[in-house]
Amino acid sequence: MEDEIKAPPFGKENGRKPDLVCIGAQKAGTSWLHVVLAERPDIWVPPFKELHFFDHKFIEECRNWAPWHVKRGIKQAREKHLAKPVEPDQSYLAYLDALASPPMFNGNWYKGVYSRAPKDAVCLDVTPEYSCLPQEGVDFVSKYLSNAKFIYLIRHPLDRVLSQLRMNASRRKKSLQTRAEWMELADLPVMSSRGNYAEYIPRWQSAFDSERLLFIPYGLIGRDPQQVLQTVERFAGLPTWDYYKSHRRTIHGTYPVSLPDYVVNLMKERTQPQVNYLRERFGEDFLALTR
Repeated sequence: MEDEIKAPPFGKENGRKPDLVCIGAQKAGTSWLHVVLAERPDIWVPPFKELHFFDHKFIEECRNWAPWHVKRGIKQAREKHLAKPVEPDQSYLAYLDALASPPMFNGNWYKGVYSRAPKDAVCLDVTPEYSCLPQEGVDFVSKYLSNAKFIYLIRHPLDRVLSQLRMNASRRKKSLQTRAEWMELADLPVMSSRGNYAEYIPRWQSAFDSERLLFIPYGLIGRDPQQVLQTVERFAGLPTWDYYKSHRRTIHGTYPVSLPDYVVNLMKERTQPQVNYLRERFGEDFLALTR
């Protein structure tokens, strides 16, 4: 097309950093938070969830799949935009092209993600993999995002890992039939690493106090989503907004995969230390609200 706009490079003068970051945990309502907060006119979210900027930098295993994940998000954003019954915004398509072009995952790229955000908007990054950063990664975040605030959604360790198991099992090309197949899935390191609260929470608390790090129990999303949103509004310094449309929606429902009893019992045993940690750290009432 003659009027097609070429993808602009991201430089030091482009973009900005996020003001609010949801760091996890996986399968703990991060998609819900992303979708609902995106409805606010004063919050700007990227065209796809999960930027993987920090985990790509500090978690070697993530470098194997983060580029694919981000490019898939960009592709879906492009398809969604082109499906609209209006003339495509060529500047937006050029922006997406720039996000998919090398070099990716450096500081200019990350700030470039937010280059289309209005000056007075609160910029949001929701990437649950951030909760798993090593200490050097958390220390880097504290310096790189020196003014940002962080939200950590906490789901009951057993419920979280069972949800993750169902999700991963549903993604297999064929259904799992044998005990060996189920155990292979259950023994994957990510099953324990994504919900290792006992290791990750102290790490993040070493860098951020309660003014900048908010813990929200997952169960409150289902019990009282309005309360959750009001808590986030106060924490982020945002005015109360009464026009949320998706706050009572289930964004990603439970995958319809039946788990064998021996897998459930094994995961109950494996996650018990995490349950004990949450009980000791936050108390019984908080723990009850994580379900």
